[in-house]
Amino acid sequence: MAEPTVFAFRSLPGWVDDGSVQVSSSAGRILDVRVDRRFLARATDKSWRRIEAEHKSITNKLAAMRDELSVLEAQRQQIENIKAFSLTKITQDTFIGDVNVKTYGDVLGFITDSLRANARARRRVMLQLDELTPDYEASLRRVNDAKSLMKLEETTVLVTLQAEKPAAATVELTYMLPGATWEPMHELRASTGDGKTVEVISYAAVAQTSGEDWGGAELSFSTQSTTQSVRIPELEALTLGDTHTATRILTSQVSSFTRAQAAFEGQSHLWNTVRQRSSSQRMLTNVEQVYRSNVEYMHMVQGRTVSLFESLEKRGTTAHFKAQRVQSVRGDGHPVRLLIGRSVLGSTQKTVAAPEQSLNAAVTLTMTNTTDQPFLPGKVARYLDGTFLGMTDIDFIAKGEKFSLFLSVADHLKLSRQLDRKLSTLVRKTRNQMQVAFIVTVENLSTETATFTLADRIPVSENKEIKVDKVNILPAVKPDTQGILHWELTLKPGERREFRIGYQVEYPSELVLDTQRRRMHNRNASPYESNAPAAAPSKSRVEDQIMDLENMF
Repeated sequence: MAEPTVFAFRSLPGWVDDGSVQVSSSAGRILDVRVDRRFLARATDKSWRRIEAEHKSITNKLAAMRDELSVLEAQRQQIENIKAFSLTKITQDTFIGDVNVKTYGDVLGFITDSLRANARARRRVMLQLDELTPDYEASLRRVNDAKSLMKLEETTVLVTLQAEKPAAATVELTYMLPGATWEPMHELRASTGDGKTVEVISYAAVAQTSGEDWGGAELSFSTQSTTQSVRIPELEALTLGDTHTATRILTSQVSSFTRAQAAFEGQSHLWNTVRQRSSSQRMLTNVEQVYRSNVEYMHMVQGRTVSLFESLEKRGTTAHFKAQRVQSVRGDGHPVRLLIGRSVLGSTQKTVAAPEQSLNAAVTLTMTNTTDQPFLPGKVARYLDGTFLGMTDIDFIAKGEKFSLFLSVADHLKLSRQLDRKLSTLVRKTRNQMQVAFIVTVENLSTETATFTLADRIPVSENKEIKVDKVNILPAVKPDTQGILHWELTLKPGERREFRIGYQVEYPSELVLDTQRRRMHNRNASPYESNAPAAAPSKSRVEDQIMDLENMF
């Protein structure tokens, strides 16, 4: 049996999660795995003592030069006093007629020589001071760097292996640490020459400040939490009343990752500063500013992705992806896009006009996800013939699921939706009565026949205090359960058509006041939610529709 051998994985960041450390070896037997953590520098280290002694020596030299300047300044003041005294003396001697030219010349020569020597000495000391100042600043940076190292920890993982006989082995270390995040992004690329297929490209936008540069790393991405324990759901008796028995709620235990997260928050910025100072990038004056900006971006992304992935977890969905090419990711938080999926899907173009929402008709693409992986919720960049059109959003799309995406605006359709004030009235009583009539017009401005779907709606009341009746729709069409109206239209070039929608709404007068209070409350609460991820548009409430209609009168 060969002697045990200890292998060390050194210079890991101080926020490695101890509980996540795992080691595997292709040969031999693992006897022990130990995680050590130490500060990068101590006050008793010889290197610190040397740096401190050098800094004190330079500081003392600077102090001596400043003392010399003070002495020279005092000497200059003394010479100026002698000069003033000699002027007073010569004035008095002239007045009494007792002027000694030789004595006055000697005094004048003494003052001149003394001032000249004083100025020469000051210039010499100032020159020495200027020459020593850069050395002092460099020494001060070294001291600050050394002090920073005293606050920083590094992790070393020690692995003890033993084999029956000497053999080559590959030892693999796996661990978790905070400071990395990613979010899904997509591109939709369509072509006017091919209206039956589109290309959908998915990316993982990854950013990390884990304390290490990921050079040429193979990256995998998951929507599943790596720190939360997943267990089989269990139900116990749900008892009501004053009893000690209650439903047991499964929660994840606080793990060693909490310590790692706290260490990361306290040391990551300092770690990056020390790394940049020790590299060639220290000459860049905006390194720390860029780092702070990247960290702020990471926090914003984490806010979105946490909400996103939690929503997927609630529906029992997890997804895993692997980057399709190796790429380096810097450790300063700079975001990098990595390709995780590319596919060509069959598509059907459809034009939809909903003038109540927008006076621009929309060209949409209807597709089916025929790939081997889902599409995650996120932003979608739209391209037509290589030209960037703008952004849209996509929800979670499972394998085999049918979905639609907005592509572009149908500029050849002119839409109008106006309130017919001759047929619209508002009577305010204990129960208000509002009769509304809308005139909707569509016009084909192109030189080709246009086929599209026109959509509008009437309110649907889910409140027994609100009644909607006297519905009049021309041309006649039956609304669905949500009050949505659809007309399948084909317009010839230059053709214009008109549609009329009318109905009556009866509701309590206090409903508008309650709706105004709710809107004011939501408006006041919005600043505190500005950093939260944007929620999906919710279904319009009939109370809001009524208030919007009242504002039209």
